[in-house]
Amino acid sequence: MRKLIIDADTGSDDAVALLMAYRNLSESEILGVSLVSGNVPLNQAILNTIYVNELCEVNIPIHKGASKPLERDYIEVHESEEANKIALSYKNTSTSAQHVHGVDGLGDIGLRPSTEKISDVSALDFHKKILSEETDVEIVTLGPLTNIAKLVLDSPELLKNIKHCYIMGGSSNAFGNVTKFAEYNFWVDPEAADIVLNSGIPITVIGWDPSLLDAMIDEDKVNEIEKIGTKYSKFTNEIQVVLREMIKDIFGHDGYDLPDPLAMSVFLDEEIIAEDVVANIRVDTRDGMTRGGCVIDFFNLEPEAEKVRIVQRCHQDMFYNLLKKSLN
Repeated sequence: MRKLIIDADTGSDDAVALLMAYRNLSESEILGVSLVSGNVPLNQAILNTIYVNELCEVNIPIHKGASKPLERDYIEVHESEEANKIALSYKNTSTSAQHVHGVDGLGDIGLRPSTEKISDVSALDFHKKILSEETDVEIVTLGPLTNIAKLVLDSPELLKNIKHCYIMGGSSNAFGNVTKFAEYNFWVDPEAADIVLNSGIPITVIGWDPSLLDAMIDEDKVNEIEKIGTKYSKFTNEIQVVLREMIKDIFGHDGYDLPDPLAMSVFLDEEIIAEDVVANIRVDTRDGMTRGGCVIDFFNLEPEAEKVRIVQRCHQDMFYNLLKKSLN
């Protein structure tokens, strides 16, 4: 039996990743979900996670984590023009991604849970309690790494009980989705990302590059998902409505990408990995053009540095088949 903690900033792709976990694991295997500000502010991420719990008819504990990055301000931004202006100013402020996922993070289609009740145990205390009591714990992170960095800094002696951490974040080929170099999760809290990646925890990074190449849902797949005809498939397509409009504006066709579900898929079935490399990653914490970018030691010039597994390509068909299985 697996022992999983999910750390998320629940917007539309996180919601699908949570759904995949809930549909493929027993409720007893998911120890809890901790939340962090990222795609949406913390309180909205809480509401969205409760909604996914209710949709999937599970009672997974939800724990409130960091409302801002370790060392940076975090502001709520709803419009693409403003978000891009802030990102390309190369200053130290971090922003939400509500221009991508909707103000409510779930496409602004009016979804709201029937309750707002969550655990009164904080994310940090939850992580510490679990790792004090359990070994071989696995973690899947879907948002900025603030909560996990706080654990590393607060309780390094507990890290030995983490079997593996699967991180959606970064990019191994310098493709960015918020600036020219940076993926969103690492850009929001680069200090946290650098701390976690160099903590000694066994880590697999599934970045923006395999997501862009191997986790795109094109118009044909949108229609296939619609034809599945379950509440899960309907939810998956409909909550992407804001992102789908953005994709239409940029690429001229319907579709959406699923980076967080790809990371969850790698956790669920590592055979989905097609190409990977093991290397040290440092994350640029300086303000400027390269903030949040990954500096990767591909040639092992610093052999004593901590190494992580970096996924560069995934098997598209295997990912898509697992997604469809999860939506049935």
